[in-house]
Amino acid sequence: MNDKEKSLDTADDKHKKTGGRKGKKRMAPPTRGETLVKGLVMGFVISGVSHASRSLTNALVRHPLSLFSLGVVTGYMTHKYRKELIAVGTQTAVESKNFVLRQKENLGDFIAEIKEESDSHRNPL
Repeated sequence: MNDKEKSLDTADDKHKKTGGRKGKKRMAPPTRGETLVKGLVMGFVISGVSHASRSLTNALVRHPLSLFSLGVVTGYMTHKYRKELIAVGTQTAVESKNFVLRQKENLGDFIAEIKEESDSHRNPL
């Protein structure tokens, strides 16, 4: 085999991949400066988005035709997807009811456990 054929040969040992990175290093925790910069950037982004939404809302309110057309589009979309909206609302109501019942049960178990502990401390055998 000549050099050209060796360079095209993919079964060559030097082209095989190793089993992974053994010395994987973790990233260092962020410094105070990095945290501060991240907070400032997020503040600028939130400020820009809120300003843009405020100006868009003002533009819609100032022009009655755009406000009317937005209402028409909202009504049409609500009517078109009414079955899906009702299904999602019903599912959310059922899930929230189940969540409240689970929390009530967990709270009852917690209170019973506290009562058992207090009874065992008051009346040691």
